[in-house]
Amino acid sequence: MAITTYAELQSAIASWLARDDLTAYIPDFITLFEAAAARRLKVRLQETTTTLTPSSGVATVPSDYLGHRRVTWTGSPIHDLSYVAPPIYSGYLDSGAGIPTVFTIEGSSLRVAPSDDTDLTLDYYARTAAVSGSLNWLFTNHPDAYLFGSLCEANAFNKDVDPAGLWKARRDEVFDEIAKLDFNERQGMAVRVYGQTP
Repeated sequence: MAITTYAELQSAIASWLARDDLTAYIPDFITLFEAAAARRLKVRLQETTTTLTPSSGVATVPSDYLGHRRVTWTGSPIHDLSYVAPPIYSGYLDSGAGIPTVFTIEGSSLRVAPSDDTDLTLDYYARTAAVSGSLNWLFTNHPDAYLFGSLCEANAFNKDVDPAGLWKARRDEVFDEIAKLDFNERQGMAVRVYGQTP
């Protein structure tokens, strides 16, 4: 059976469960898997860029924000800002006017210090859109993650501990493989040597 559409995914889950009384719950199992994937995966295919315009040094992060990669101040000279944790950020609040050097994120707010309203470029990890709306990178490249993850949730729903553990292990194995692929694509396994060579 091919698993190339949302409908085919639901059919595959029903077939693997060999139960016809859970059909109404299958969309929930898929949604629960997607929530787990959002917490576990932060890979290149989730990266996106947007422009933020702060007001009094504060901008709202996008609603699909999962984590930052880079924040760039677009004034002159353009430069990346350094992240600091919120308790440390408070020490920068009295730094007066000037070009921002640091940022922090509190709730849905990105704050820069010194305070400035120049546009920022935010490179960030975006939550993967639900496959129920349209196909996404995770489903297209890794339908097995969706199948195994949804089966894990279905068996947990049924309180079938052993099968739930089996499918959780399979789901986590796919998550680990995705992370390794991402690492190899980004950096490879090459070793860079600094200094003089013999």
